[in-house]
Amino acid sequence: MKAFGCLRIGAACVLFAVFLSGCQKPEDTVKSLQSELSSYATQPSEEASAKIDGLFARLDAQIERLRAGGKSAEADALTKQRDALQAQYAAARMTASLLKAKEAAVGVGEAFRRAGEAFGQALKSGSGESE
Repeated sequence: MKAFGCLRIGAACVLFAVFLSGCQKPEDTVKSLQSELSSYATQPSEEASAKIDGLFARLDAQIERLRAGGKSAEADALTKQRDALQAQYAAARMTASLLKAKEAAVGVGEAFRRAGEAFGQALKSGSGESE
């Protein structure tokens, strides 16, 4: 159910971003993306991810509007910036996934350590040994 809520929030962000794309300059969108990506790299979250996805949707709409207006050179330059930002975002998501995996591994290791200690205590208690 939580994933469905995130999808609804993400879809709303995308629609809102497309709506706002006509009100904001593409350069401002690029700056917002750079800022959000920087924040996401240090503190990833589902909300930040949805916001970034919305900004990418806005930038895509702005690029398409430039192409439709005959400004293909400007659109091409923004496309290159978008591609670089998407690569940066992919790297940040990978880093976030690796950190989550590391935290999970540490948690599993700690659980095994506690289980081993409990097992050792149970063996000592069962054999009549005391500390």
